[in-house]
Amino acid sequence: MLETIHKLFNIETIIWLFPVIFMFHGLEEIITVEGFMTKYKNKVREAFLVKLTLAIKKKLGAKSHQHSIMIAWILLIISFITFLTAYHISTGENFLLFTAVINIFFLQAFSHIGQTVIFRGYTPGVVTALFMVIPYSLLTYYYLFELSLIDRHLLLKSIPITILFVPIFLIGNLLGRRLIR
Repeated sequence: MLETIHKLFNIETIIWLFPVIFMFHGLEEIITVEGFMTKYKNKVREAFLVKLTLAIKKKLGAKSHQHSIMIAWILLIISFITFLTAYHISTGENFLLFTAVINIFFLQAFSHIGQTVIFRGYTPGVVTALFMVIPYSLLTYYYLFELSLIDRHLLLKSIPITILFVPIFLIGNLLGRRLIR
């Protein structure tokens, strides 16, 4: 099976697929977030995690057009990092930033799964998280390790940068709420 994957994809393709996969995931969220918030607005169970999840989703933009500003902001950052990574691929440089954003992408997929369990039903982004984000992330990690473009040391080194990217990405949330009310 790995031979088939190697025939279908090279590392350049894998790198350039990142903004594409992110956009599909973001579109699922944009299309479904408003309906989700409307559906659960008055049906909130008393569970702490349900209330917390709804509060976070509301802060991140309860309206599709607010959410789209956040997605565009993140896409801009991801595209820039993807370009830098692809440009420097022959030298093997710049995989620290790429690894950091892949870490966020991979880990946030599990938040969608967790939300689906909490709400006992569909939540925005869960379909692409399961069928695109997680498989893409695992494939990317596989290629990066297989080609020695990253190792355990670089992966550990990327963790603080991953954490630093969270508030940078959340600036898109502020933009969405400020620009569109």
